[in-house]
Amino acid sequence: MTNRLTIYLCLLLMAGGSSLMAQTTLNPDISLVGDIRAFTHNDASRPGEKNEFNLQMPAMELVVAGYLNPYARADAVVAWEGEENASVEELYATILRGLPLGLNLRVGKYRLEFGRLNPVHPHAYSFMDAPLPHQEYFGEEGLNDMAIRASVAVPTGHFNTEIMGAVLKGEILRVDGVTEPETDSTQDEIRIKPGFFGRVTTSAAVSENAEFTMGASMVTAEYDPVAALRAWVSGVDAKYKWRPNRNTSLTVEGEALRNHRELPENKTVTSYGAYGYIDYRFHQKYNLGSIYEFAQGALDEESSVSRIGGFVGFAPIEETSLVRILANYAKPKGADGFWTVTVQFVFSLGPHQPHNF
Repeated sequence: MTNRLTIYLCLLLMAGGSSLMAQTTLNPDISLVGDIRAFTHNDASRPGEKNEFNLQMPAMELVVAGYLNPYARADAVVAWEGEENASVEELYATILRGLPLGLNLRVGKYRLEFGRLNPVHPHAYSFMDAPLPHQEYFGEEGLNDMAIRASVAVPTGHFNTEIMGAVLKGEILRVDGVTEPETDSTQDEIRIKPGFFGRVTTSAAVSENAEFTMGASMVTAEYDPVAALRAWVSGVDAKYKWRPNRNTSLTVEGEALRNHRELPENKTVTSYGAYGYIDYRFHQKYNLGSIYEFAQGALDEESSVSRIGGFVGFAPIEETSLVRILANYAKPKGADGFWTVTVQFVFSLGPHQPHNF
């Protein structure tokens, strides 16, 4: 009896040791996401593409992610866009638990949690591209920077509230028209001052099948380090999602942004932007919706553009592949409006799915 009990204990210890070793040596998840698009438009400012069927160079993301241990994980995203070389889009580590006061700590380069859309990669948007205010105030790459970010959950009764703050390297909020260094040596002499980011968000269940979330965000950094000009962008956002079953959902979301920037000769500019969309998903495979966007210029509040669009998506088998169609009409201030129709095919190899947003 004693020998049999000893054997059982040895087997349990071996199983526990194997489990612990497997946990620390587990291979990360590796995924490849492809984004292929074709489009046509009647924009007179791009005569080479006007009223033609255009195939866009594909974009690709290589995603490597996994847990380092039960308390921390690491994520990396390497991106290829068009004919450009590969670039590190995101590379960061997150300590999820184990810190005092229940803090969550993230260090590295990543898409900051400004609003609810910026942290999400565009291939997951039902409407394909970042909204006009994000493009105007954050640039084509979105709000992405080196950061040391801490967040903490705050007890607020029936609401789930989170507060976060970060110190940034400051290489964000760049826009067209700012001063560029004349030489590489000049660039080396420029000292970019740190930027700062903060966000508070709260959510609550409205009913058994619905949830409402709202938040406020702020970021500041030098958008022109040569002239030492600083920008501040703030925003408020809200999202309502109703999901009666796993095959059906309705999402309504909006965000309003305020952009304030210093200009040469002690001048300033303040401009505004907003977007809102509705997305209805049904029979699990289909979704359709509409979006409205508006943005004033980052450096000139007199310039503006508005856009309205409709989209439809189809996921043939689960969400390893998606087909989307987006049609929109844009109207820049003081210029003729134009329409654009885009067809998108997104596929994924691996666990990182191009899910319907």
